[in-house]
Amino acid sequence: MQQLKIQTLTPEGFQKYGEYQNLLDDASLAKKSVIPAGFYADVLYMDWGGHTPPTISVCPANQEEKMIISFIEAHRYTHEGLLPLDGDVVIYVGVPGMEGIESETAAGMECFMVPRGTYVKLYPQIRHGRQFSLEDKPVHVLCQLPARTFANDMIFTMIKDPQNQGEIIR
Repeated sequence: MQQLKIQTLTPEGFQKYGEYQNLLDDASLAKKSVIPAGFYADVLYMDWGGHTPPTISVCPANQEEKMIISFIEAHRYTHEGLLPLDGDVVIYVGVPGMEGIESETAAGMECFMVPRGTYVKLYPQIRHGRQFSLEDKPVHVLCQLPARTFANDMIFTMIKDPQNQGEIIR
């Protein structure tokens, strides 16, 4: 089983997977805003691939003794937004390899720590999966996708062979 070390989220390290913005960092938000008085409009653009407007889901990210990558999902046409609300989480992401989006291996995946309040936008076709809490409690993660994405734009792959799974380490 491959071991994957958690990395710090940086623009350079994350650029092939998507973008992010700490929504609690007023100084950084102010640089992007054209509206005065602390209203930060349109800080990230989301492309829903011609699908319906976005919906909001909330996913609990649990703390696990072992953080194992046992499944991978991707969306062919749409961005996905993730926002940890009440704690820090770790995410795993990867670009499609030679075997494509549906590859049954965690090889090539990278892991990033996403601080509370930081919105992560994943590009279409980026392989990813569940989030893990880095806290001593579950962390609520807001997930933003177009309505019906789970029915019409989700590729889901279980990694059945433990040798092809990955273990996230601190």
